[in-house]
Amino acid sequence: MILSRIGSWFDDRLHIGGTVKGLMHKPIKGGAKYIFSLGFLNLFLFVNQAVTGLLLMLYYAPTPDHAYDAVKYIQNEVSFGYMVRGLHYWGATFMVVSVMLHAVRVYVFGAYKKPREIMWLSGVFLLLVVFGFAFTGYLLPWDQKAYWATVVGTNVAGTAPVAGSYMVRILRGGADVSALTLTRFFSVHTMLLPWTLAAIAGLHLTVLQLVDHTPPWGTAKALKADPFYPNQVFRDATIMLFAFAAMAFLATAAPPALEALADPTDHTYNPRPEWYFYFLFQILHYTEGPFEIVGTMVFPTVFVAALLALPFIDRNPILAPGKRPVAMVGLGAVVAGFMLLTIIAAVTPVGEKPAGPESPGVVHGRQLYAKLGCATCHSIKAVGGKVGPPLDHVGNRRGRDWLTGHFKDPQKYSPGSVMPKFDYLPAGDMDALSDYMQSLK
Repeated sequence: MILSRIGSWFDDRLHIGGTVKGLMHKPIKGGAKYIFSLGFLNLFLFVNQAVTGLLLMLYYAPTPDHAYDAVKYIQNEVSFGYMVRGLHYWGATFMVVSVMLHAVRVYVFGAYKKPREIMWLSGVFLLLVVFGFAFTGYLLPWDQKAYWATVVGTNVAGTAPVAGSYMVRILRGGADVSALTLTRFFSVHTMLLPWTLAAIAGLHLTVLQLVDHTPPWGTAKALKADPFYPNQVFRDATIMLFAFAAMAFLATAAPPALEALADPTDHTYNPRPEWYFYFLFQILHYTEGPFEIVGTMVFPTVFVAALLALPFIDRNPILAPGKRPVAMVGLGAVVAGFMLLTIIAAVTPVGEKPAGPESPGVVHGRQLYAKLGCATCHSIKAVGGKVGPPLDHVGNRRGRDWLTGHFKDPQKYSPGSVMPKFDYLPAGDMDALSDYMQSLK
């Protein structure tokens, strides 16, 4: 009764009753189907991310001094904090999967063709924004994985011709991943991307109402039509409840991990991205070296450009998948490639890691490396200066005696070197520096 009166009050002033009724009873061509619920699922997951993200922001502080402790406090101390963080973490995974499945469904149904080009283009941008959410949210816990995965991810932008160095500085707010990077990623993640996604989603839904769903193929299917309410609404609600129950279960049974506090000097850490970035991670592995730009710039650019150009390339009005063999083979190749690269990256070790805890010598040597300002001239994992050679794998190339001698008299071992002598260091410090260099393999 109360809800009815409230509805009548709004309708008397805004006259929206007829519009709402028309939308609720709009016929679904081909009948209501669970597969049509993917679009609603995306909307529900976005709302879940917005609500849980807002709750997390009540306790989070985007500074290196407080971010890690804030996340740890949310996870361990705040009432139901573990559930909120878990719902946000798994909600991101579910959203990536749901958006990709929705894109596949639209492709199979031929819903990118005239007159639905704008709906497809907005959907591609929504997909990119979702991956942008995933990438910018990486850094916020400020643990080891967050820090070093962001270092690697932003280094990808540095491979761009001409503008690469500028792009890295724009992303990081400087040469290295720092407090400015964390603040910048937090701002983009919580303010820029949500409003961008909301605007594009609004356009997407508006165009959907104007051009309607893709008509079904086949005479029998074309004759069938179900009203949106209650037929499709029931299916949408069922999918929503199932997704929420699954996220709540995972939030409890498999809560998101929080590794050690980020250590910018720990160059022995081997970062691994979330599974939905594995395919790109593996492509970068195959193209490292002189062909690095193919994996970092050429392939992603060509793939996104192909998605955007698809409605203008495929102008065949036929919608039935069975009568579009080239399109279906292309989709199969993309899906198979994505799954294969993901599996290979999942089962392939990232690299050698120290067996057990680091030795005191390595820890002390890493501290000396930072204290002496060695990163001013040398880089490790692309972090640092470029005056001297990178030290990523120096432990494979140089022995302890050579390293110790080089520290004492760089010009003797590397003629023309501008590196100062460190012969004044105590023997213990010299050994610790050598231990740290030996660990870089």
